[in-house]
Amino acid sequence: MLAVAPQDGYDSLVTLAEAQDYMERMGYDWPADEAKQEIALRRGTQYVVTMYSIRPEFLDPVADALKHATCEAALRAADGSLFSDVDAQAVTEESVGPITTKYAQPANGGQKRFGVIDALMRGLTTGGVGQVKFVRA
Repeated sequence: MLAVAPQDGYDSLVTLAEAQDYMERMGYDWPADEAKQEIALRRGTQYVVTMYSIRPEFLDPVADALKHATCEAALRAADGSLFSDVDAQAVTEESVGPITTKYAQPANGGQKRFGVIDALMRGLTTGGVGQVKFVRA
């Protein structure tokens, strides 16, 4: 059973009905299986709450832009493209016989970035993605 914010112990920022409505309005191919939808929403929520420092006033009630960002993340989680495991060292040059190929170092440590999610989260956070807020004691 999906626990939706602002409920204590929530595992999703969006209800199944809200996600279905968003996906239909945006024309996205969303899984028909509710169990898969719940998993995708949990993973999308995990992504949004771990990648962004969300200001508390946007969690109760959950702001529409935050719900939309969560739906976008859930859509990517449903097809497995949300998080990427990154090798510790990237191959930057490879030679096979007389042919040499050079590769650029991956940006962001190789983790994918999603412009639409970043844009939807603008103004809802205490800083940018990957920034940590320090408070003096």
